[in-house]
Amino acid sequence: MEALCKGYPTRPRSRLSRPAAFILAIMLLGNSARADALAEATTKLRIGDYLGAYDTAAQAIKDTYATEAMVRVEAEALLTLGRYNDAHDALLVGLRARPESIRLRLLYRTACLYMGKDKEQEAEQTLKDLDSDLANLAARQQYQQAPLDAATLADAGEAALLLKMDPKTIIERFFDPAEQGKPAVHDAFVAAGRLALDKHDFQLASRNFGDGLKAFPGDADMYAGLAEAFRDSDRDKFADYAQSAIGANPRHIPTLLLLAENLIDAEEHDKAKDVLASILEINPHQPEALALQAVIAYLHNQPEQAVAYRTQALSTWDKNPQVDFLIGQKLSQNYRFILGADSQRKALESDPTFTRARVQLAQDLLRLGQEDEGWKQADQAHKEDGYDVEAFNLVTLHDEISKYQTISDGHFNLRMEPQEARVYGQRVLALLEKERAIMPAKYGLDLTTPTLVEIFPNAADFSVRTFSMPDIGEFLGVTFGSVVTINSPGTHESNWPDVIWHEFTHVVTLTITQNRMPRWLSEGISVYEENQGDPGWGIRMDPEFCDRILSGKMQPISSMSAAFLQAKNSHDTQFAYFEAMLVVQYFMEHYGLDHVKALLQDIGKGVEMNDALAKNFAPVTQLDEAFAQYAQDQAKKYAGDWNFSKPEEPKDGAVDIAGASATITPAVKAADPHNFYARMEAIAKLLDAEEWTKARDQIKEINATGLYVPGPDNLYLMLAQVCDKLHDDAGEKEALTMVATHEADSLEAISRLLEIAQNNKDYAGMVQWGEASIAIHPLGVSAWRALLDAREQRQENAQGIEAGLALLQMDPPDLASIHYRVAKMMQPTDPAGARLHVLQALEEAPRFRAAYELLAALPNSTAATPAATATP
Repeated sequence: MEALCKGYPTRPRSRLSRPAAFILAIMLLGNSARADALAEATTKLRIGDYLGAYDTAAQAIKDTYATEAMVRVEAEALLTLGRYNDAHDALLVGLRARPESIRLRLLYRTACLYMGKDKEQEAEQTLKDLDSDLANLAARQQYQQAPLDAATLADAGEAALLLKMDPKTIIERFFDPAEQGKPAVHDAFVAAGRLALDKHDFQLASRNFGDGLKAFPGDADMYAGLAEAFRDSDRDKFADYAQSAIGANPRHIPTLLLLAENLIDAEEHDKAKDVLASILEINPHQPEALALQAVIAYLHNQPEQAVAYRTQALSTWDKNPQVDFLIGQKLSQNYRFILGADSQRKALESDPTFTRARVQLAQDLLRLGQEDEGWKQADQAHKEDGYDVEAFNLVTLHDEISKYQTISDGHFNLRMEPQEARVYGQRVLALLEKERAIMPAKYGLDLTTPTLVEIFPNAADFSVRTFSMPDIGEFLGVTFGSVVTINSPGTHESNWPDVIWHEFTHVVTLTITQNRMPRWLSEGISVYEENQGDPGWGIRMDPEFCDRILSGKMQPISSMSAAFLQAKNSHDTQFAYFEAMLVVQYFMEHYGLDHVKALLQDIGKGVEMNDALAKNFAPVTQLDEAFAQYAQDQAKKYAGDWNFSKPEEPKDGAVDIAGASATITPAVKAADPHNFYARMEAIAKLLDAEEWTKARDQIKEINATGLYVPGPDNLYLMLAQVCDKLHDDAGEKEALTMVATHEADSLEAISRLLEIAQNNKDYAGMVQWGEASIAIHPLGVSAWRALLDAREQRQENAQGIEAGLALLQMDPPDLASIHYRVAKMMQPTDPAGARLHVLQALEEAPRFRAAYELLAALPNSTAATPAATATP
């Protein structure tokens, strides 16, 4: 080991004799031959010819001697093939020649770990020796006795990671200089990228692997790292990088594992098995592949087979924490949180310092509602590893959530930001109770477990609570079983009662099926029940969906979950929800609710999905065919005589349609006068020319066909705007009412209807549209004020008091007036509460004569004021 500590001695130059020169020439030729063999072996290793790489390296070692680089290629090939004993022996030979080599000792330790308990002590001693050598290296660096080459720095960095040294120091002292070396070191980029992935810092990981790809173009390791970095944030990039990795090395095991995971997520289990089989052909002992086989067995409710795969995965290294971590992580991603948490505990038994398992355990426990232990695990993980992004996010979120207010009624624990809780918390609770009285009984569930519902005013906090990372997708809510997380209405424009209804339906169906149902079925039922709950909720057919169906761009029932995984944008995702809903609608119409209930019960009992479908409906191949026809019929019914096709590319002479979603060429219009977008183009031209009457007639003609188009091409919204220009108040109101009835999240239509009602002193309309506005924007002052005015005029005191108290939470400029009005409405039933509010009115406006008169009329009582009215 001394060679690490001291520089090699140098000899004075001397002239070579002719025999010496001849010997040198022979050696140079040998070096050239070894270089050629090394390049050949390395290339074979990189492209996946692992046996060829081993044969080339082994023959070169036999012909010459064991250089560090050649032994490394030989050992890496053997380890990849699962020939751990042979790798161990080869490394022993190499270490006799280069005992100071950090890289060979790292590989030797790996070989020992996978050779079972007999070699555990050797692996442990190797790590201890590396610890001692790293101290010497650090001293050399500090005093600059002898600069370290880039390859040694990269190797030392990997050893430092195993020894749990400070990651920031490792990057600065080892990986950064190695990446900047001349030449740059491949291992440094890979190790730094893996470190970032392990710490859940995916942006940093993408930068590291991206830089590595610039230094090593076409490298499969860099492509694989980039694919993993983008796996959860950008499906297109994930697919592109994974494909590039396979193109560079068709047998690249890290990429094949990523693809297998992706297929498991899409519930393409047979295809995943094929990928895993290809990995096991390379290495029959590959632990992650066997772990994923166990995951698939668990998902198919085959626990004995799953245990057998897990045992096989641990047969070479029984304390490998990665096996149980991976099993648990994938099970949790498929909502099997109890099994997932159990797997993480096993991983931590194998290695109590394996922070990734502790972070995942914290997430699982929080999703199971076991908050006390979940937050403790998150805090411990953060203390163990201050660089883990997910652990940091969780402990930071815990501090924020501790400020929230909890409202409980035995069935629900509702947690919200305090002001939001005071403004509309009771409304949320009332809606939850309303649905609880309907949905469990409808699906045959005796729901006894309380449900935790958390509403987050900050989208990043919602994302951390839900996914452990901020800014993951555009989700309104997520349900884990008895735990529901929701983005506050203040973070987006949607109908929050609709979201609540959707998510609690998940609670019911996930509870019945014990979280075993596929995502598409769970989402399909929830969207279906939205549509049943209110005419303006849910997702319905539109021209784009119609065109997709008629064009055959639908997933069959047998691969419906792929619709969610393969979605490239929000339109694709919405269509996936719509497809899933349409399947459930088909089941309900053709087989009935009782068969759907029986399907859920069978899934909960562990019956395979296809078997459960066949038992309760028909074989899946028949269902695929029948559903395809049903969807076509639904699309044709919606379309009528309309053609919703769009040209794929704009052509010369095309005209952009203001307010429409496509560009229509004159050719399209001439070929099909029933093309919806051609008609939209014609209307757009009339609007541009301000020919309001003609535009109104054209729009009404289309509406008369019964077509309703939600979203940006909504003709009724367009009609309302035209009617406003023509001062056709009745026509505007009628058009807006049509929109609000069909789309309960259309704040534009609802706000205008509220304004019209206020202008006309239409108190019933003010109530109707004020309530509709609050269902989208519960912190909107104008809607609550309209409700206060209307309820007051209609002498609906209880509802008027609610509106007044909500307004008081928003610090309006007329505090005194609102306190007084609340007091007036409280006077008949709650004189103590009325007295409190009239005093608060006088505190704001000491000369408020009417308030003094009301105070004099109230009984002079010192009785305790009810909590509900005492604290506005």
